[in-house]
Amino acid sequence: MTHPLDEQGLLRALDPHGMMALTLDFPAQCERAMRLALEWSLPPLPREPRLVVISGMGGSGIGGDYLRVLFEAEGSLPALVVRDYHLPRCVDEHTLLFAVSYSGNTEETLACYHQARERKAIIVALSSGGELQALAQRDGVPHLQVPGGQPPRTALGYLFLPMLVLCERWNLLPDMEQARTRTLQRLVQGRDRWGIHSPYEQNPAKQLAQALHRRIPILYGSGGYRAIIATRWKGQINENAKQHAFANTFPELNHNEILGWVGATQQANNFSVVVLRDPDESRQTRTRVEVTRNLVGNAAEWHEVWAEGASLLERLLILTYLGDFVSLYLAYLNRVDPYTIDYIDLLKAELKKVASNEL
Repeated sequence: MTHPLDEQGLLRALDPHGMMALTLDFPAQCERAMRLALEWSLPPLPREPRLVVISGMGGSGIGGDYLRVLFEAEGSLPALVVRDYHLPRCVDEHTLLFAVSYSGNTEETLACYHQARERKAIIVALSSGGELQALAQRDGVPHLQVPGGQPPRTALGYLFLPMLVLCERWNLLPDMEQARTRTLQRLVQGRDRWGIHSPYEQNPAKQLAQALHRRIPILYGSGGYRAIIATRWKGQINENAKQHAFANTFPELNHNEILGWVGATQQANNFSVVVLRDPDESRQTRTRVEVTRNLVGNAAEWHEVWAEGASLLERLLILTYLGDFVSLYLAYLNRVDPYTIDYIDLLKAELKKVASNEL
């Protein structure tokens, strides 16, 4: 009997806006994003930065988190991500600020752009157009334009990799050309392994989605970059599958959330834990995961997903890519259109009314 996730006609009917096609295109998107940044006329930095800040929300914020992870592992500058209307006090003329908004109209990012201008920070804007591009052109701020026309959550390649390449070109990060090439190859392999044409019996993404169907995913990163990817998985499940999911990370969860499992069976009987792991975890982390699994016991199903790849960049993006497929297959099983974001659209409409009333 054919598994529902292998019924091509049904899946196309549930995905009228082509979210799966955009996801299958992700390896090619990453390649295009790298090429854009490599071919961009690189402006010289007017002074040596002492801090890197990425202002962005949603997919732009996650892209900033990925860049921060690479700075922590490979760079010599501190990096932080701002998901708010206000920049921290430490941002000044020695700060390199990436203002990132896929649409170019994200109000939090635009607010941070104006503050960065007031503080004379070194600004690079990245968007597909919108008000951010117009402001950058007016102010003489470097702006890298990426292709638009798709949901931001499907544009992570455009929202992350250009910043990485630019930082390489400015010698703020080491040359990662080899890692980038191998990452592209591995993403293609992941696409073929997890994509819609790979049958259920051979497709780990479809199998995990089926295991999570009608359950509440509890996503645990085993520390480090896996914490960021757990947050990404959560957001993709929220937006694509229209269901709750929750994220946390080791070792922090062992200092608080672990006690929530004491009474978990009295709260719900459909939790599923997914632990995002790394082959090079420390012995302490492995022990924490093992003990936590024993303590969770029968209160939840338990799944473990391991990052693959020789470099940090490979492991970041391949584990992220798997989560994108899982969230889409969950959407299909939930019989919802993964494209629509009605509640977010409603919120934006209400915020526009507030802005209009303040004029």
